[in-house]
Amino acid sequence: MREDILNQEGEKHESYGIVGFSRVQVSPPANLFGSSIKHGNVISLRIGTAKRRRDFQRDWITKDESLIEVTMSATQFADAITSLNVGDGVPCTIDFVKGDVWDKEKRRYRTNPPETDFKKRSQGELKKEMSELTERLEKLSNDAKIILESKGTIKAEDKKTLLHGIAMLIQEVNSNIPFVHKCFQGAVEKTVTEAKGEIDATYQAIRERLGDKAIQEHKLETPILDA
Repeated sequence: MREDILNQEGEKHESYGIVGFSRVQVSPPANLFGSSIKHGNVISLRIGTAKRRRDFQRDWITKDESLIEVTMSATQFADAITSLNVGDGVPCTIDFVKGDVWDKEKRRYRTNPPETDFKKRSQGELKKEMSELTERLEKLSNDAKIILESKGTIKAEDKKTLLHGIAMLIQEVNSNIPFVHKCFQGAVEKTVTEAKGEIDATYQAIRERLGDKAIQEHKLETPILDA
């Protein structure tokens, strides 16, 4: 765009906006919210207010002020554009919102999200589930011991209590434990998908860099013919 056009004040309106996506390489790889791995290649989304300038029978639209910048993994980006009207949306990492102050030491506006230890978190959840199951088994065992050691005929109400406790434990083993295992498998598959997405994104970035390099080398090697 010509400099004289850029220097024009431009037309503004509260509804004028501009949005852009970029592929960005991050070094060293960073954590992203909603992801269990570190990412070195991400998709950046920027939204800002816009100005409109008119020249050469066309509109020239440029950014006025930055409003928000967010980062997504390749998998999150794919989910965002293909999973419309599903839930509240797809996780993203907020890097900047208008009004944020630049941190000179960290060279960024906001801190990275904390690392998600998928293995530790899953083990903790399974340990908690098994601990609760053990407590219920111990309670049922104690109740049964008291009832069976008591003198006289076992009351119908006591039998009902024991049978109910046994039924609940069977339900726990047959339903809840497999559900926890299914959730664990789903989390593993999600992590594998994210890892594949990161590999694909890295491969694509390398191809683009090599392609640009080849184009530049081709331009240098191609002789300029006189008209």
